[in-house]
Parts: sequence; structure tokens; C-alpha cells
Amino acid sequence: MGEGPMRRTGYRFGPLERRGLIAGWRGGQIAVVAAGVMVAIVVLRRRPTLPAIAVALVAVAACVAAAWWPVAGRTAEQWLPTVVRWGAAGAGGARRRRAGVDKRGHCIGPDGASCLADGFARNRLAPASRPARRSRGVFTGLHVLGFDPGDGQGTAAVVYDERTRTYTAVLELLGHSFALLSGEEKERRVASWASVLSSLARDRSVVHRVQWLAATVPDDGAAVRDHLATRAAVAEDAGARRSYASLLQGAGAETCRHDVHLAVQLRATGTAARAMRSMGGGTRAACVLLGREVASLRRQLAAADVPVERVLDERALAALVRRSVDGAAARERGCPPCGVGWPWPLVVEPEWAVLRADGSWHATYWIAEWPRVDVGPEFLSPLLLGSVRRTVAVVMEPISPARAVRQAERARTADVADAELRRRGGFLATARRAREAEVAVRREEELADGHASFRFSGYVSVGAASREQLMAACDSTEHAASQCRLELRRLYGDQEEAFTCTLPLARGLA
Repeated sequence: MGEGPMRRTGYRFGPLERRGLIAGWRGGQIAVVAAGVMVAIVVLRRRPTLPAIAVALVAVAACVAAAWWPVAGRTAEQWLPTVVRWGAAGAGGARRRRAGVDKRGHCIGPDGASCLADGFARNRLAPASRPARRSRGVFTGLHVLGFDPGDGQGTAAVVYDERTRTYTAVLELLGHSFALLSGEEKERRVASWASVLSSLARDRSVVHRVQWLAATVPDDGAAVRDHLATRAAVAEDAGARRSYASLLQGAGAETCRHDVHLAVQLRATGTAARAMRSMGGGTRAACVLLGREVASLRRQLAAADVPVERVLDERALAALVRRSVDGAAARERGCPPCGVGWPWPLVVEPEWAVLRADGSWHATYWIAEWPRVDVGPEFLSPLLLGSVRRTVAVVMEPISPARAVRQAERARTADVADAELRRRGGFLATARRAREAEVAVRREEELADGHASFRFSGYVSVGAASREQLMAACDSTEHAASQCRLELRRLYGDQEEAFTCTLPLARGLA
């Protein structure tokens, strides 16, 4: 008898966990309903009349609706902090912010110090003639440091965040035309990538988070034509080459460049802090420690057939951020003496549903739900390979085995307790609750088998040159996400903070 067709591996994600304090109720829901009940009690104790009873019922019903009725994916009690922050920022006139840098150009030197360049005459770093005004936005406290790891590969850029005490390095990855590979080869590549991630979730690991970013940038075709000119194996007058050049010339505006980067971050707390103290402490110790992790990760990625082009230096990191902010029209705001420009947006003006950063418009979504049916390794292709200017980012936080086991056991216990409370209260056991319980059981079994555990979250940022173009790009992105079986949720009121989740800063996890 002949063998049957090989069964392809399927990947399935569990539903978003929504466990609460009591029977699935969050603390905010309990507080809102309790407030409604208290109002009803006070009203009835003062005057137990028919109108008072009606007012009490309305108060309780309104609070229950605020706690349970979702609007755009969130209940009223979940919307409250966002609305309060938005209103407070508007009242204080703090929505539109400038970076506060001098018009001559704010540059960042290789030692992380700031300088003002007068354009052409100076060849060394010098202190600013007056301190620059600091922005109060989400880019406050970010410093780009230059560090030489001593491996002969040149300097590497490290983003230091004062507020979170994190250090982040960025690797540029080379693509392999993943969508064109065979099914078996795709599964092998995914398994290799999973083995790399598993090595980060070990005990006493200093890696705080990793983040991969896949950006699609519309191009005028110059890049592919240059590639043909430098890499062509046939003569310039050959018919095949002329035909291919004509095809590229006609493609023009439909050409896109796809960039993939991997950010590696450590945080100066816990195991990393102890390792830094043993090395003398300070920023240099953090950079040395991060350099070691990056070098080890490069070797693992090479073994997994994911080649790393380079670790970004200050200039390359600034160019990457500027492309994310300004897109294809970005111009590096640098100066000839220093060569590295201020990478973050100079002017940020957030609106309720969009963000205007310098000359571009952006809208950022959170991936609220991942596919809950079996999908193949290429399920994100419609979102990653489109012609719209967008960035897909996934930030992951490795969890040590001991901590993961504790969390899994706690989740199982909470599910059993919630199910018993619901049974006693006569609440219906929904299919979603059953699926969450199944996921908790499966996670505990996978941990017992030795698999690694990660917290992760995904974001999609869409950019355009005008508001009208942005709306069309958002429609295209939402359609592509539905093809990928993703549920996107636009982060209304938090567009400025959300946009940073699609920059190489490894943000996006509470």
C-alpha cells in the first residue's frame, strides 16, 4: 500500500484571556456595579417611593451596562482611563508637542551625548550652547548610545530608555522569500525559529523582551533596478535582461521594500542587574551584557537559517526610525560632522483615531484576537506582503520555566473556582470560557513536556502622506487582517503611545 499524503502542521492560538477577580469579573466591573448598588441603597433609604425605586433601578442598570456592554471592544469602565487622559491632555494643551531641538539640527554622538551642529564647519562633538527643551511625550528619556562590542563588526546602537531602565539593540535580518518555499520547508523554518525563542526562556536569562518588526515601504523601483544592475548574471544587451528591465520599469509605483528587524532588550533589574553589578555596573556594563546576548543570538539565528545582515549602528537605527515616521519621503535630519540625526518625530499631534507625526499620518491597531482555527505557517502573508505602507510588530517576553508553571497552575485553579461560582450562581457556561479552560490545560501539559512560555502582543501601524490616503490604507489593512483571521482593534485615544509599539523599542506589554 502506498503512503498517504503528509499531514501539514497546523497552528492554533487560544482566545484572549479575560480572567477576573471573582467568577470572571474584573476589579473595575465589581467597583462599578458596587457603586450602582450603593447609589440605589442610598436613594431608597432616603425616600422609598415609586419614583425613588425607578431611579434606583436605572442606576443599577446603568452601572451593569457600563460594566458589561462593550463599545468598540471595551466596556465603559475600561474606556474611562483613556477618556480621562485624553481630556486632561486636551485641557492642558499638551497634545501637540515639539521635540524642543534647535533649528540647526539636534545630533546624537557615539557616546550618547547631544550636540548642536552648525552645518558644515565642525568635525567633533561639542556641548549645546543652551540646553534643549525636553518634550513630555512618549519619546522622553530615549537615548541612542553608540557601543563597540569589540567583535570587529564596528559600533552598534543601543536605545536606552530612562523611564523603564531598558537597553535595546536591533538586528537587521535577511529574507528568504518565505512565501515561495514548500510547505515542509516553511514548517522547518518555523520550528527552527521556535527553538531560538525557547533558548531565551531559560532560568536566569537576562533577555527581557524580543520584538520582530516587518515593515512594508512603497518604493519607486530604484532599489530593484539597482539590484539588477549589480547582480545580473547576463550581459546588459541580452534579451532576457532587457525584458526583465522593461518589466521592472513598468512595475514602478507597485514596487515595495520589505524590511525585517529583530529588537533584543534587557532591563536593569533582577538577573540582569546582578550581572551588571558583577561587571562594574553602569551603562557600559549593560551594553557589554547586551552585546553578549546579541552575539549569541546571531549564532543561533545563523544555525536556524535566519541570517543576520548586521547589528544596526547609530546611523542605520536613525534611518530605520525616520522611515517608520516619514515613510518613503523621509529625509535624515542629520549633519555632515556627526552623521546621525534626531531619529524621533520633531512634531507629534495625536488625534482620537489617528496620529500626525512630522509630515505623515498614522493609525495603529492592536491585534486583539489571533486565529482560533488551525492555520499554516504562512497565515500572515496577506498582511505582510501587501503594497500598503505598514508595519507589523510582535513583542514577546520570555517566561522562566518555574514562573510559567506557577502561572499555569494558578490559571487552572482560577478556572475551576470560577466554574464552581458560576454553577452555584446559575450563570451560563459559554463556549469561550470552555475554550479558555482548554487552553489552560494544554499550556500546563506543554510546560510539563518542556516547551517554553512567552507573553506576546501584536500591533499593526499604517502610514500615509495624507488623511484621505490613510483612510484607504486602513480599509485595505483591515481587509488583509480578516484574510489572516485576525481581529484588529484601533487604539482610540492612545495613538501616540500605540505608535511606539511598532518602533524598535520592544514596547507593548503591561
